[in-house]
Amino acid sequence: MRIAIVGAGVIGSIFAYIFGRTHEVTLIEVVKEKVELYRKEGYSIIMPDGKEVHVDNVHVTSDPAEVGEVDLVQISVKGYATEPATKNALPMIGKDTMVLSVQNGLVHDIISNIVGKDKVIAGITAHSGMPVSPNVIRYVGGYGPLLTIGKYDKNPDERFNWVVEELRKTGEEILVVDDIEPIIWKKLVANVACNPVAAITGMTSVEALACENSKELIKMLAEEVVAVAKARGIYFEEMENIAEFVYQAFAGTKDNKVSMLQDVEAKRKTEIDTLNGAIVAEGERLGVSVPANRVITNVVKSIEYMYGKRG
Repeated sequence: MRIAIVGAGVIGSIFAYIFGRTHEVTLIEVVKEKVELYRKEGYSIIMPDGKEVHVDNVHVTSDPAEVGEVDLVQISVKGYATEPATKNALPMIGKDTMVLSVQNGLVHDIISNIVGKDKVIAGITAHSGMPVSPNVIRYVGGYGPLLTIGKYDKNPDERFNWVVEELRKTGEEILVVDDIEPIIWKKLVANVACNPVAAITGMTSVEALACENSKELIKMLAEEVVAVAKARGIYFEEMENIAEFVYQAFAGTKDNKVSMLQDVEAKRKTEIDTLNGAIVAEGERLGVSVPANRVITNVVKSIEYMYGKRG
């Protein structure tokens, strides 16, 4: 199977390595300096057991047109870059191409509006990593399947089933569900509740969960997400004790810095708009009050504004 992964960040590079052991994979990266570095030196992944693997069998380019149509396009960019990244990927998307989103936040309607809902596979992963240097990544690993996926239109077809079987040839666990939306929201609530708290405090999960004030804020954010999800008709079992669920999910990151904290420390744009900002927008649409999410969205955007002003 021919796969193009849009976004040579941590997740994109890890998945390129995993899929590239079995399939033909091309990474699409808009930062040309990174393309040149990967082409010249390749990149390395430090595996969860500490073994370092050098990756030199993955093609890298900034031009999707030179790749041509592929079987699967994976979008693995920050939420705010979803629309331009998907539009940029159109030369690789033919009538039989499926588009898999492995991202945080509510991004799937953005992709569907560009390529059609019938092409979209929504996916989540509990696996993660951290950058060590521009071309070295520490793969933290994760609990459970590498991917949990479902057809976004809830109508699996022959092409979708073929893609699933091809992905399973990697030897990784690929879990398929009939209704992916509750799975998306289960991961969303953990990201919305924990990531911005880490970003504005500088705390790791170990530190945040040892502090009653930060735990209370995490709980408030999570409860608002549950209220919005219920208004949308979404239910998952963990809603019944949502605070304990997000605490446990956050604890799994241990002493690693979550991505939003990494972004703030590097003075990069964050995913706040497709996480907490999306909850604010959905709350407004559905008539659900989400004051904690509104406040924390404004705080993070204010931080972005200031480091933007300061260069």
